[in-house]
Amino acid sequence: MRGIIAISVFVFITEKLFAQEEVLPLPFNTAAAKSNSPHASVRNALSLPFVDDFSYRGSIPDPNLWMDHQAFVNTTFPLNPPSIGVATLDGLNERGEPYDSASYSELSIGSADTLTSQPILLGGLTSANNVYLSFYFQAGGLGDFPNDSTFNAYNYDVHEGDSLILEFKDNTGTWRHIWGVDGMPGDGLSNKNFYQRIIQLTDPSFFHDDFQFRFRNIATLIGQYDCWNIDYVKLGSGRNPGDTVLSDVAIQYFPTCILKNYRLMPWNQFQDFQATEKASGIDLTVKNDFIVAKNTSKQMQANETTTSTFLFDSGVSGDNFDPGESKILQFSSFDIPNFNSDSVVIATSFAISATGGTGNTSNDTITRYQVFHNEMAYDDGTPEAVYRLLGSPASVAQQYIVNEPDTLRAVEILFAHTDVNMSSNLFNLLVWDRIVPNTSEADTLLFDEFQLPEFKDELNGFAFYRLSRPIPVSDTFYIGWMQVSLQTDYKIDVGFDKNDTANQHLFYNVDGTWQPSELAGAVMMRPVLGKEIPFGVGIPDVKNNDEVSIFPNPATDILFVTANDSDLKLEVMDYSGRILMSEKNQSSLNIHQLAAGFYFLHVTDLRSGKTSIHKFIKTSQ
Repeated sequence: MRGIIAISVFVFITEKLFAQEEVLPLPFNTAAAKSNSPHASVRNALSLPFVDDFSYRGSIPDPNLWMDHQAFVNTTFPLNPPSIGVATLDGLNERGEPYDSASYSELSIGSADTLTSQPILLGGLTSANNVYLSFYFQAGGLGDFPNDSTFNAYNYDVHEGDSLILEFKDNTGTWRHIWGVDGMPGDGLSNKNFYQRIIQLTDPSFFHDDFQFRFRNIATLIGQYDCWNIDYVKLGSGRNPGDTVLSDVAIQYFPTCILKNYRLMPWNQFQDFQATEKASGIDLTVKNDFIVAKNTSKQMQANETTTSTFLFDSGVSGDNFDPGESKILQFSSFDIPNFNSDSVVIATSFAISATGGTGNTSNDTITRYQVFHNEMAYDDGTPEAVYRLLGSPASVAQQYIVNEPDTLRAVEILFAHTDVNMSSNLFNLLVWDRIVPNTSEADTLLFDEFQLPEFKDELNGFAFYRLSRPIPVSDTFYIGWMQVSLQTDYKIDVGFDKNDTANQHLFYNVDGTWQPSELAGAVMMRPVLGKEIPFGVGIPDVKNNDEVSIFPNPATDILFVTANDSDLKLEVMDYSGRILMSEKNQSSLNIHQLAAGFYFLHVTDLRSGKTSIHKFIKTSQ
């Protein structure tokens, strides 16, 4: 957890000092599910060969091949992988939360993720059968580069800093260390390269019908730090030390978006504006892993999934690939008819086929779904890092442009678990219609105070902040936050997508002047537009009543309510709208028993029926 790109106004305990904004390694995993231990109910004895290149849809390892779900199967973290999809090991648990959620210390280092194979039938084999395991690994990729450290509790033949470890299970059920590597620079690792290892099974104790192998990592346990990407795992007999050629032509990266300016946008903002919003073409990156040239055919088809409307077929054409060459195959854009709907889903499907292929077809096809609903987004939904603005007061503003007048209803933000406890770090949510770079000029449309970061109980979950009132927008507007505190180390950490570049739309202000961001990527903050959002989605609407006020705010023990009438009903609600306390004919509430956090007080005048909702913060001190 040492690789931080920083521009910070305060001294930050890393290599980088005195800058204004920074991107950190990602603090949480985007896998759909994880587990701290193998699922004992799933024990599918496998026969050789065992092959997995993680090129399937979904974010958990194939349960037919792997026992646990801790590794994150994804297409966004690797650089130059042999084929699309890798399994990433990090420092998070099955819910995308840090294994150590208490210390917030980068010195908290230990065993983290595990990727364990299903049992494999090796009982009828011996070392004479030349059984070899091969795999590719990459340190970091677009995630945090694993570094060496002074942690040395395991006594293996690596430095045991931020390490990747391979173990085999013998016939006594004992896991035995086979291989390991850490991220220290002396080992010559680069975050841009995949390295292949091939290891022979020679010990007689490994040839039994409950053989398993597993990868695991030693990592900083407070977030998605110290990432290792694993790809193309092969265990088979009749191999030799030189059996390292994949003999495969594979899709290498996720195809590009059909949109030019955004990754998500409402259908009404797209349908009549395709000339400026639609990408001129779609790119698919393919890699020839053969040691000989290969001719490869390609094809793309598109359809609208909710209505099953056929849209486009590129037809079949071919490209020649040199040995080891990675090439971008280009497809033309296509016309999309108008759909009378608020939600439209366009599926673009791609297929390749190489002459003399090996039969591994899982990496030969892929589909990308383009969803049009009520969000606008520059990001692809998967953060590889963390955006952090240091200092207070400090503000961030992200620009959006609508093609026709619309209504801004809410803002979604993906907050990141990191080395900072943000549970009580207040921020103000803002909307602007004008910001002038390199000046202090800005026109504010909305200023919603007393917000707290919310961490969703789901991976890649965005917190939903309903605005205190709907905001009409036309042309250009900005959404963002302001952090205000007397603490010089005050931080708000938000997910940062390194696969999509939108910093030309991002501005920050730490000294009274709006500066354009220089950090390539997209801050994961999205406006929600369109029709009124039903109550119960996100936080409740805030209703104003000038006759009612509450104090103090924040409050520790007693919350007082002043009103023209004392015949009141007071209800304390949590962020989801659940009622936690209810009192009648009271002018104060004892909130000492509430946990520290963000709440709403729903006040009802029992005589007039007039109601209001007030935000308040409960503190522990």
